[in-house]
Amino acid sequence: MGYLLGWKIINITFYPYGGKTLFKTYENSSINKEILILLAGPFAQIITYLILNYFFKYQYIKNYHLTILIFNLLPILTLDGGRLLNLILNKFLSYLKSFYITAIISIITTISLIIFCILNYHNLNLFLMSIFLMFKIIKNIKDIKYYYDKFLIERYLYNFKFNKRRVVNSIYNLYKESNHYIEFSDEDTYLNKYFENNH
Repeated sequence: MGYLLGWKIINITFYPYGGKTLFKTYENSSINKEILILLAGPFAQIITYLILNYFFKYQYIKNYHLTILIFNLLPILTLDGGRLLNLILNKFLSYLKSFYITAIISIITTISLIIFCILNYHNLNLFLMSIFLMFKIIKNIKDIKYYYDKFLIERYLYNFKFNKRRVVNSIYNLYKESNHYIEFSDEDTYLNKYFENNH
């Protein structure tokens, strides 16, 4: 799907809970395109499950695949479910607010999984996966400044022209797919001053 929409694939990494495709793209990419690309993964998993269900009699393999599909749709950062939640929030909230709400939901969900595993101690795989995801969430939270700087630099360099206009009181309240007026300045003027003072 990413290829069809013109995104360049950099690499594909496999994790215990599935794979992750890294694209050469922008933080300011179209939200709808990102959602389409994101949903293509679970859709492919559903098709694979239906094929397995039809051709293979081994219930263990089918159940394992279905478990990965459901797990991947949990609202946890780095999983498809968490990324989908973040993109939906981006339609209504600022970039940073969307991220932090997603991060809080991710932490609550992951802690719930860890507590579940402790109470059901036979589920060691899920426990280890939950711990791994918690470290990934913490890393994403630490890296948010880098991603937001990238978000701002792209807008500074490429001068995106979006249809929506918003008035915000801070450079830290910018939305995806919107141009802004910040402290009585248009976004381009404000970003020029911002980067001239912070280079």
